[in-house]
This record gives sequence, C-alpha cells and structure tokens, in this order.
Amino acid sequence: MKKVFILSDATGQSAMDILRAALVQFENPQIKFTIYPKIDSKEKLKNILEQARDENGFVAFTLVRKEFRDYIKRFCNKNYVAYYDIIGPPIATLTKFLGQPALENPTLLRKVDEKYFKRIEAIEFTLSHDDGKSTQGIFAADILLVGLSRTSKTPTSFFLAQQGFKVINIPIVPLIELPKEIYQVEQSKVICLTMSPEVLQKVRMARMRHYHADSSYTDLRRIFEEMEYVYSLCAKNRKWKVVDTTNKSVEETSREIISLLYGRDVEF
Repeated sequence: MKKVFILSDATGQSAMDILRAALVQFENPQIKFTIYPKIDSKEKLKNILEQARDENGFVAFTLVRKEFRDYIKRFCNKNYVAYYDIIGPPIATLTKFLGQPALENPTLLRKVDEKYFKRIEAIEFTLSHDDGKSTQGIFAADILLVGLSRTSKTPTSFFLAQQGFKVINIPIVPLIELPKEIYQVEQSKVICLTMSPEVLQKVRMARMRHYHADSSYTDLRRIFEEMEYVYSLCAKNRKWKVVDTTNKSVEETSREIISLLYGRDVEF
C-alpha cells in the first residue's frame, strides 16, 4: 500500500479530486490518502514531510503561499521524496498573464460571499423539488429537468445546484400526465434527459439487484416503449432541449445543459 500525503492550507479537497481523476488511469492502484488541512506554519510542514520521508510516501500540495511551496520542494529534493505542486504552476502562469502578483491569502478560498449563499439557496431549492416532490416553485426554477426513471435526473440536478442553479426534476411516466405547470413556464428552460434503451436497461437492472427484486421495470421492450413516448412528448414540445446522458458523467451532462441554456461563457 503506497501512501499519499495531501497538504493544504484549506480543506485539501481540490488536491484529492485531481489525484483521483489521475488515478482512474491506473488499474487497481493500492493507495492510502492522508489529508493535512489548514497548514499555517513551517513547523507543521516539517513534521508531515519527515513522516512522508520515513514512510516513502508521495506528497501533493495546494498551498497558496510560495514560501511554503518552496520549503516543501527543498525538503523533498534533499530527501528524495516524490512530490507534486498542484497550485503553484497555475499561480505562476496567471501572475505573468495578469501582470500582477498573487495575494497568497488562503482565506480567500473560504470567503463567504454572495455566490456562496446563491449556491446554498439553489441546493435547498433543488432538494425540495427533487423527483417531482413539488412544483410549487416551478416559476422560480432556472432549469427544469424531465426524463424517464434512472436517466440521471437527480444527480444532475444536485450537481447543477452546486453551481448555483435552481433545478426542478420531474419523472416522465407513460400514461401519467405531466404537471400542467411544466407547460406554463418558459419552455426553453425545459431539458429532457434521454438514454440509450440498452444502457438504461443495464442501469435499471443494477438498481433492481440492489433491492433484490424483479420487475417489468427492466424489460427492454417496455423501455423502448417508454422512450418512444418521451420522443413523442419532445416532438410536441419543440422548445424543449434534449440531452442524451448515455455513458456520460454527471459533470459532462451538466456542462452540456449549461452550454445549451446559457452558452459556454456562463459565469459561476
């Protein structure tokens, strides 16, 4: 088991996300992560780095203070410890591009501002309007997702909410009318999520195995019929935008939705 030491003056989550994204390219890597957040002194750094050296670990860090980054590099180079500076190169490049020095203030990342409250409000709104729970706030929604069961409506809604968008998601069920309010909102806000019938069947089968149950819910013929119904709805409501979620991550689906509604240059 190889050990990775993540050093940060904030939470260390950014470093964790980046390393996990890189590690998926390796087959079954045996890695143990240890996060050391809110580092504010060289004394703390020294103790952690000595442990990394003794355990032959890998050091990854997101520290905005150049003094601390340089200290880590000197220690690691002297003691033959593998390391990776995650935030230093982007800061250096942006310093040249912007023509101004970085503030090197770790508290800025945790600053509570208007965008933070906007995200919290969006998350609360989306939670209360998940899976057709309520249409009460439908006219306040930024995005309205509709789609068959297991087409990633809920996870996509929550990811979008974390970006500050108020989202309502409502399931499409053949023979059951959608709430009339859907047709009363600005129709360009409506996004219909679809998926390949074969892939949707696999997703549903995995769901049913989890509950140890069997159902026509996973019958491919029924799924094709459901999909035909969805396409007929979209044909009747031509302002709806259709996004195919087949084999896409939630992040990819969300980016496509944002691009369709707001363009690629939307500011979060």
